[in-house]
Amino acid sequence: MNPPQANELELSLFGAGIGECVVVHLGAGNWMVVDSCLNAAGDKPIVLEYLEGIGVDVASQVSLILITHWHDDHIRGIAQILRYATSARFGCSAALNSKEFLTLVVADEDIKLVEHTSGASEFADVLKALDSRTSKPCRAGPDHWACDGLRLYSEANPCRVEVHALSPSSQTVTDTKGDIAGLIPTAHQIIRRFHSTGPNDLSVVLLVSTAGLHLLLGADLERGGDRRRGWQAILGSALRPRVTSSGYKVAHHGSKNADIDGIWDNLLVNNPCAVLTPFARGPKPLPSDDDVSRIKKKTNRLYCTTAWPPTKSPPRRDKAVERTMREVVRSRRAVRKCPGHIRVRAPFGGKPEDLMVDLFDGATAL
Repeated sequence: MNPPQANELELSLFGAGIGECVVVHLGAGNWMVVDSCLNAAGDKPIVLEYLEGIGVDVASQVSLILITHWHDDHIRGIAQILRYATSARFGCSAALNSKEFLTLVVADEDIKLVEHTSGASEFADVLKALDSRTSKPCRAGPDHWACDGLRLYSEANPCRVEVHALSPSSQTVTDTKGDIAGLIPTAHQIIRRFHSTGPNDLSVVLLVSTAGLHLLLGADLERGGDRRRGWQAILGSALRPRVTSSGYKVAHHGSKNADIDGIWDNLLVNNPCAVLTPFARGPKPLPSDDDVSRIKKKTNRLYCTTAWPPTKSPPRRDKAVERTMREVVRSRRAVRKCPGHIRVRAPFGGKPEDLMVDLFDGATAL
């Protein structure tokens, strides 16, 4: 593969059915990495293979690394990327910015705002990687605590590229800090609990704005229970840039709980280029047939990193292995190991119709 031109915008999305990573060319050889998943061998972040394969010097050219939220399928390998990308600034959700949370992570305790299977240990590894960059005795932390209205990147070249966080909302940050700290009521006091939050609620939605085209990266953010939370808060925000995006990384694998009309009506151009990764874990994989039909009513340019839906015919195994698996699980489906790759490119300053899509390693149009 060839790298993009200096004046060319690129969004590359990787995913294998479990796992997701976004890489964006910000112009003039500068790159942003959002989330992480591993290669087919499971020993290296796919983004490192891709960037090194097209001649990018990861140490000097990756300017920004962001984690949208701490679910396993979004964070595996992120500490390794951070160790390679020594010039990159690192950011994550401001909802996690609390002494209590960092203390729990360092202790590697089971906390509900990250998946314990690997999320807490991966966050601890990130903190160690950040610590290694400084000689000061105090512990290092993220360079950016992302929240609604925060500008994370700005380059005053002719392309005028900026990256803005559109979430989490202030109310979500408040809810999460309350969840973490807990409430200790006094005698005869009415207990007023904070809204319960999970990793998806904390997701960082990103807007990449340029002199022409714009990209909306939806993370796994869900609708929100009211206008102060989730996508409802983004639509009502007075801080977000008033632009419409030509490219959209569809939120939460196309799930209905992350989709509202306002995204398509107010944040996107008509018939945008929409890309998504599927999620094959669990009894109901995403996107469902209904999800695909719903999204295709909004755009006829919908692409998925793998052929979808997944085949229900698993590979043949030894009879004893097959018998054990039938006893353990109710249903199985084959999941690709190699992450598919959707690449979207267009010249900075171009028009929505200039977005060119290339599909690799099993990625497909839906």
